Amino acid sequence: MIQSDDIFAALILSLAMLRRLEVRTTTLADNPSVPEPAFQSWRKQALRAYDQVAAASGGKVVLSLGWYVLGRKLGVGWPWFHLVGFTVFLAWVVLMVWAWKIGTDARHTRLTLGIRLRRQAAAAAARASRP
Repeated sequence: MIQSDDIFAALILSLAMLRRLEVRTTTLADNPSVPEPAFQSWRKQALRAYDQVAAASGGKVVLSLGWYVLGRKLGVGWPWFHLVGFTVFLAWVVLMVWAWKIGTDARHTRLTLGIRLRRQAAAAAARASRP
C-alpha cells in the first residue's frame, strides 16, 4: 500500500533530479572567474548530495512497497511488520539529513566561489542586454 511518505519521497526524488540537472548544465564558461579545480570540486560535491537524495528516496519507495508486498505474502506479524517499515523510514531520514549536510556544504562552496548556476547566468545576461 502506498503511504503518504512514499509519495513525498517520490516527489523529493523528482525535485532532486531537476536540481541535479541544473548542476550538470552549469559550466565553467558561465563562471570564468572561478578556477577549474575549485569548480569541479563544487560540482562533484553538489552532484554527490543530489545523487544521495535520489538514491535514498528511490530506495525508500522500492523498499517500502517491496516490504509491504513481501510482508503480507509471508504473513509477518504485527510488531515485526511495522518495525521493518519504521526501519526503512528511519534509514531514509538519516540519509536525507546526511545529504542535506553535503548539499549545504556545496551551497556554501558555491557562494564562496561566486559560482552562478546556468539559470542565474542567463537571467543576468538577459538583464544586461535590456536597454
